[in-house]
Amino acid sequence: MDADDQERQRQWGRVIWERPPALAAGSYQSFTLRYTAGSLGIDENGGVRISFRFVSDFAPLQFDDPAADNWVTAHTRPGIRLALEFQRKGNVRPFQKTLFVHVLDGSLAEGDQITIVFGDRSGGARGWRIQTFVEEPFPFRVEADPFGTHDYVVLPEQPGFDIRPAEPHRYHLNLPSQARVGEPVLLRVKCEDVWGNPLRALADRPRLALVREGDEARPVPVAVAPRHDRGVLSYALPGLAEPGVWRARLAEGAVAGGPSNPLRVTAPAEAPLWRMWWGDFHGQTGETVGAGTVEGYFDFGRHFGFLDGSCHQANDFQVDGEVWRRIVNAGNSAYEPGAFVTFNGIEWSGNTPMGGDHNVLFNEEDPPLYRSTGWLARDGKKMEEVAPLSKLYAALRRHRAMTIPHIGGRPAALDRTDPALERLVELHSAWGTFEWVYTRAFAKGFKVGFVCNSDGHKSRPGASYPGASTFGTLGGLTCVLANEKTRDAFWEALSRRRCYGTTGQRIYVEATAEGRPMGADLEVAGPFTVEGRVHGTAPLLGVDLFLEDRVIETQAPEALGAGSGGEAWVVIRCGGSRVYGRGRRVDWKGSLALEGNRLEEATMHGLFNPLQGIQQRDATGLRFDFITTGHSVNLCLRLETPGRGRLVFESGPVSFDLDVAELGPAPRRLFEQPIDQFLDVLACPVAALPLSLPFRFTAPAPEKPETPYFVRVRQLDEAKAWTSPFYVTRLAAPR
Repeated sequence: MDADDQERQRQWGRVIWERPPALAAGSYQSFTLRYTAGSLGIDENGGVRISFRFVSDFAPLQFDDPAADNWVTAHTRPGIRLALEFQRKGNVRPFQKTLFVHVLDGSLAEGDQITIVFGDRSGGARGWRIQTFVEEPFPFRVEADPFGTHDYVVLPEQPGFDIRPAEPHRYHLNLPSQARVGEPVLLRVKCEDVWGNPLRALADRPRLALVREGDEARPVPVAVAPRHDRGVLSYALPGLAEPGVWRARLAEGAVAGGPSNPLRVTAPAEAPLWRMWWGDFHGQTGETVGAGTVEGYFDFGRHFGFLDGSCHQANDFQVDGEVWRRIVNAGNSAYEPGAFVTFNGIEWSGNTPMGGDHNVLFNEEDPPLYRSTGWLARDGKKMEEVAPLSKLYAALRRHRAMTIPHIGGRPAALDRTDPALERLVELHSAWGTFEWVYTRAFAKGFKVGFVCNSDGHKSRPGASYPGASTFGTLGGLTCVLANEKTRDAFWEALSRRRCYGTTGQRIYVEATAEGRPMGADLEVAGPFTVEGRVHGTAPLLGVDLFLEDRVIETQAPEALGAGSGGEAWVVIRCGGSRVYGRGRRVDWKGSLALEGNRLEEATMHGLFNPLQGIQQRDATGLRFDFITTGHSVNLCLRLETPGRGRLVFESGPVSFDLDVAELGPAPRRLFEQPIDQFLDVLACPVAALPLSLPFRFTAPAPEKPETPYFVRVRQLDEAKAWTSPFYVTRLAAPR
């Protein structure tokens, strides 16, 4: 501390804090913070407040039940009463989550102390559940209000502690999506804790094998030694000699792990025209509302997220010139042609009536800073700058730039567009799934392709898990179809809408319309062909062809055909959101009872928060608690006697009583309301569903020019993929 800080500490007071060792993410802890009053003391109705970043997903603090977790207590000298209060928005962003300690019935003199115990265990509780993602350090902001004016001052020294990954939980295996016969392949393996944090060191060396689809009886052991770098094992595999769809599998390891994403190996003459590269082009860090640094963001995406490309998107109203230069420098430094592609960018964050959130991407090394306002930037410029949205469009036309409307905090208005700049819309992020976006976009005449990204705030692009926060689901990914891994090649592909988005899984999708790639414009004289193939990361439920926002045909696996046989599980699917904005979550807490049968097995798909899901289960039913924020979730039930019994389902949005014998492979819709809220029930032969599915549709010619057609892929695990639309015009009949 310098002399000024020492004088502030003398007058305002100081924090006494014994920094604990690194603590496991999501664990229950107890620790004590002491505030010692300075020469100003603390007047009656004054106090201290301890604030945390809004993105932190620690358990809510409580002050009423000593036997319950997350109990917080505060004490001072006799005769003084302390009142505790917690507010989710009790301070200025980003340190919004705030504990207030109010001094009542007297005042504190210099040297008096307030002792605050987070996670007080004296009543038998486990402690306070700390946040679920790694942060070094996890910061507090302690402030004092000596005069009771609610004008708090930040104390010179601040507490904090490091949060490390929890125990190993699962292996994550990654392969590229494509290779030619004989082309070397890089297999990468990381180990994550239950919250999705990658471990930084691995003592275990799992045994792995490569398996070709349709030839599972002949796995090929991975014999090469891996290179270990900060918890990631990289296996440089020699080229595969046989074409087909390959996946890496875990043969033996200290923890479980599912198969890798599919790798399609082709003979050189059959190789696709475009390579598939995976990106996450939307997320932010501690420079604004999130955690971590922009430099760490790009490093995570490349090393732990296994990405081919990324872009940082800071809320513009928190960015000044100095922060912008740091973001741009980090993006340019992380760009390595042939290895990792970055774009410079910023999230234009005007309120929805001004246009709403739009990601701005630049294919420039030194782009300008265009802000809606500088409301929270350190330069203090709170007035409109490049706003409303029409002014942003005008400014960007002078640059190699594009805008991508998205739904997250403040939804994009989707009431105006610039076709030269706006080539894409975002359908999915960690905030949820927003299929209503294409309905609104098409209705307004937008000509756009589809991307999915994370919009993560935790510096984890490519692996943005929701944790226990307001984020609803796993962050998305965008697959870019480009001939090389460079900025210009990616830019050309995105500008031409030659890309597709997924809910975070690396689903392999090829789709053409009359031989043209996704995103293309084409003219047809009559009905035309849309065809391709899907290789899933989980069993497939079907492929849908859309005309504008309507499904006009579905191609489902043979296993879902009438009389296909196989043991049928009962599958209850539900999802949707309540409103378009931040309060979109739908709470599905409830129960399911099974009458006249026994429940042998139950599992849930589409959940990435370990605190949600099945809370209690026995042979007669179960209790569940989960949310949806536009995305979908399902409950799969294996019954002792398939096709028998009654289901009694109760939850906040919908309840039903149903005879299992009435179910078949066609979903029965029992509930539907805005926004995309639904509940379906079906009988599904889960074990018979395929991992791959070719498709071929004969689509009707459109009635109006540039009509969008696109393909959606659905998996049993509720993962989805959306191709960018083909824009189809019907040729005029000859006169």
